[in-house]
Amino acid sequence: MTQQLIQLQHFFALPRERVFAYFVQHDNFGRLWWPAQCRWIKAAPNGDANGVGSVREIRVGLVRFEETTTEITPDSTIEYRVTRGGPFKNHVGRMRFSEVPGGTQLDYDIAFDCRWPLFGNFVSGVMHAAWLRGVNRAVDRLMSGDR
Repeated sequence: MTQQLIQLQHFFALPRERVFAYFVQHDNFGRLWWPAQCRWIKAAPNGDANGVGSVREIRVGLVRFEETTTEITPDSTIEYRVTRGGPFKNHVGRMRFSEVPGGTQLDYDIAFDCRWPLFGNFVSGVMHAAWLRGVNRAVDRLMSGDR
């Protein structure tokens, strides 16, 4: 299998707490990945809809998979793993939020294994393009005060 690593970054001219609070919510996270559809399906064991152990379902056409939140460090880190379905193995996403002069730096890494190298490269390109569209919508929502 071929390991794919997608590294995405974005600067937000907003406080880290506000940016983190936006991205930790499953509904907002799902807006990043159009045309994928994202819906929350299970709360964390402590009842928190967006906490460690919570699950969201992602659908892209006929492909369906579930992502489980595996780590949350408030205002700092969100990590999730694909725990059911999907065409890839060992899929892990990690978002790191850093306070920088004038705002927040988001560094977002997505790693997965793919049996077919060219297909993995294609998916990486599609995800990068979707991120660029989606993160700009997130900026608009955050700047307007939406959560």
